[in-house]
Amino acid sequence: MATSSGQSGSERRLPIVIPGGNDVSSSIDGAANNGGSRSGTPSTSRPGPSAGSARVVMPGSAGPAAAGSGGSGAVVQRPYTNTIGVNACQKGNPLIDYIRNVAWEYSDILADYQVGATTGVLYLSLRYHRLHPEYVHGRIQKLGKAYLLRVLLVQVDVKDPQEVIKELTKVAVINDLTIMCAWSAEEAATYVEKYKAFERKPPDLIKERRDNDYMSHMNAVLTNVKGINKTDVVTLTSNFGSLKEIVLAPPESLLACPGLGEKKVKRLREAFTSQFVVKPRKSNAEKRGETGPSLN
Repeated sequence: MATSSGQSGSERRLPIVIPGGNDVSSSIDGAANNGGSRSGTPSTSRPGPSAGSARVVMPGSAGPAAAGSGGSGAVVQRPYTNTIGVNACQKGNPLIDYIRNVAWEYSDILADYQVGATTGVLYLSLRYHRLHPEYVHGRIQKLGKAYLLRVLLVQVDVKDPQEVIKELTKVAVINDLTIMCAWSAEEAATYVEKYKAFERKPPDLIKERRDNDYMSHMNAVLTNVKGINKTDVVTLTSNFGSLKEIVLAPPESLLACPGLGEKKVKRLREAFTSQFVVKPRKSNAEKRGETGPSLN
């Protein structure tokens, strides 16, 4: 036992460092020196989390209050790929409690929620906006020109929001923002999750799928005429056989088809016979009535 004790005493101890924690080699040395190994009772002391540790909440886990005893919600400054970055100013927002399908973490970001490498979301409650109308302008100013896709996520939680939304739409257009409206915190969280989930998806994933058969093309052409639906397209195709025959058919033959009244036939004939006239666009100077040699 003496020999074993002498060897362990002279043995070189390497420092043990836990990411986000403290050097625990001193804790291990202390446990060995105070006789903890002789009594058989392991030391219960644990290194506390450092002030700069990140809090990551995985899908299905508890919220930020249960993630750790530190209620400050430290921000992390590092690139991330699979998590939603949440600005520390969003602590206490009920929206965060509904982010359940995608992991999220507090991060040092310009937007309120960063859902992609080039996508940032600003959150705004209309109730808060009515009390503090200058808030959104300050957030947009801090955002600057960051992000390629800039989303203004508006939660509609007031009555008669039409005028406020109209005002915010103007602000969004001027500052190159895409405005999205949600009627609850859960719906707003769904939009945040979807932006992250579709971050690397191709655009044709949400593009309208159209079959390449003849009837699909007939539907695409004829339903552009106001009032003509897919049932009318089937009726016309069954009676005339092709688009050429439909175009050349007289109004009396079209009226004989079930479901086609005078209004529909008139619109069809106008679509088939009207000339495609492209009017030249006027310059801004011409619209103001200015003339001169510089107007070309």
